[in-house]
Amino acid sequence: MTLRHWLLLPVVAAAVIMGGTTARGYWSSAGDGDGSAGTGIPTSVALGPGTNSQELFPGGTSDVAVSVTNSNPFAVHIETLELGPEGFSVDLEHSTCSTEVLTFTVQSNGGSGWTVPAGTVGGSLHLSNAVAMTVEAPAACQGAVFDVDLVGTP
Repeated sequence: MTLRHWLLLPVVAAAVIMGGTTARGYWSSAGDGDGSAGTGIPTSVALGPGTNSQELFPGGTSDVAVSVTNSNPFAVHIETLELGPEGFSVDLEHSTCSTEVLTFTVQSNGGSGWTVPAGTVGGSLHLSNAVAMTVEAPAACQGAVFDVDLVGTP
């Protein structure tokens, strides 16, 4: 062995000893204690009433625009949107139009649903051909603006 090798030997030995001590300390250490974590109380995503985007007429369909708010600090996924318990309501100018002439098609955004980002306020969802008016609808319903009560499923 050369002098250079003899001089490196203590450095290598020290590195091996320090590495072994560190590994031994890591694997043999123990501890205890208390900890806690929480996610807070999640809030529901708020859906504004949807409204027909195009003028409806007997036998026609319309897209629906709906506002969405997610005040949670995390994204929320909505799988489907369905007609809620309040159903439809009609604007005052067309109050003689019965909402029984309307149908709503459950929406799923092509099967992928919607992910509403954390902190979204007044976001918008577009529902294609969601509302239809029957052919039997009276002329009093033509051009009415309808509010659509919607509920989402996670």
